[in-house]
Amino acid sequence: MIINDTIAAISSGNINQAISIIRISGPDAVEIIKKIYNGKIGEDKTITYGQIIDNISGKAIDEVLVNFFIGTKNYVGEDTIEINAHGGIVVTNKILDLILANGARLAERGEFTKRAFLNGRLTLEKAEAINGLIHAKTNIQAEIAISQFDSHDQEVIQDLENQMLAIMATIETNIDYSEYYDIPQIDNKKLQKEVEIFIEKLDEIIKKSELAQDIYQGIKVAIVGKPNVGKSSLLNALLDKPKAIVTNIAGTTRDVIEAEFTLNGLLFQLVDTAGIRKTKERIENIGIKRTKQAIKEAKIIIHLRTAKEKEDEEYRLIKKLAKNKVYLSVISKIDLVKDRTKFKDIIISAKKGYLWELRSALVDAYSKVDLDDKKIIYNERQLSLLKKCRLNLEEASKGLKKDFGPEVVIVDLTKAWENLREILNKEHDNEALLDKIFSKFCLGK
Repeated sequence: MIINDTIAAISSGNINQAISIIRISGPDAVEIIKKIYNGKIGEDKTITYGQIIDNISGKAIDEVLVNFFIGTKNYVGEDTIEINAHGGIVVTNKILDLILANGARLAERGEFTKRAFLNGRLTLEKAEAINGLIHAKTNIQAEIAISQFDSHDQEVIQDLENQMLAIMATIETNIDYSEYYDIPQIDNKKLQKEVEIFIEKLDEIIKKSELAQDIYQGIKVAIVGKPNVGKSSLLNALLDKPKAIVTNIAGTTRDVIEAEFTLNGLLFQLVDTAGIRKTKERIENIGIKRTKQAIKEAKIIIHLRTAKEKEDEEYRLIKKLAKNKVYLSVISKIDLVKDRTKFKDIIISAKKGYLWELRSALVDAYSKVDLDDKKIIYNERQLSLLKKCRLNLEEASKGLKKDFGPEVVIVDLTKAWENLREILNKEHDNEALLDKIFSKFCLGK
């Protein structure tokens, strides 16, 4: 792809630091540096020393080291120059302004990596993994991002595509060459079984991938319960700092309060919610609606209750909203209870710092996830396409149950196949299907 303009940006972050890096990339990168740099213009993969000079006033701005990456065999895939300057914000921005004044434009967010993708230096998946690595907040998240530099997930999808091709090739051959007895026959019953087996394989991958993605992106945890049950106190205790306002007045929390903390290498994204109860107070009702939305989005629900709380309408509502999620029933303020042995629930005291049972439960919810499993897909875009593939197969299964023939349901199977090919960044043409048919069956009769 031909890119006609040259871009520049501060790559090391616009903060005071020991060293800052200003990157220039594009066809005019070398010409721009010649105008503002009095050191030697280097060849590919060389570093030279000199000064950045304001070519209008003639004044020196900084002493720098300049890295030259000339040609296409570099990260961006085009002429790229990196200026290593002293890391003050003022000096760094002066150099950037000078580069922009001499013909470059300010790069957009992620544009260097976007160019690397467009220039064929990176796959889209690796580009997304690099972004994940940059934004990783835990060692586990960083390790997951690095693991995506390999293509094991592509191998999993390729295997699924081959299996789908085999099914489709058999159907196509039955349709076009039904008069030949030596061709494997397929009827609704046999095809239904093959589709169901395929759906089971997808379900296994999707389930594992969703759990692993929670760890990769941060596990969302909603703290819910009635007003004044101790939700805000629990949030503060888990964070070990006063993030939420705590009072003995019911309904203090009117909106969701979000915060993060790390436990055993896992990043948890906590949401302290407004207490669910019947109220005519308009603002509190808005908070309660947001609580319900927070429950919907969360992966783990901490349902906080007092020892005396009964299973009323609000209790049942929370249980209903938490269906199909990790549900933790937690008794709060246990320091006020004499007999603690009668509870099967998790017990805590935010006031006394008694939280080990809850912390263990949070970690246990994801302790069985094997992050090295080759069937896990961390890329959100790919997983979305895999879910579309599953929906296509579900439609095919419904059609077969309604006694639609293979020649009808192959439309849904083709859509499923196309979604698999999109994950693999392949064209949606029929050549691969034809190749499969002709390689598998002898049709020259």
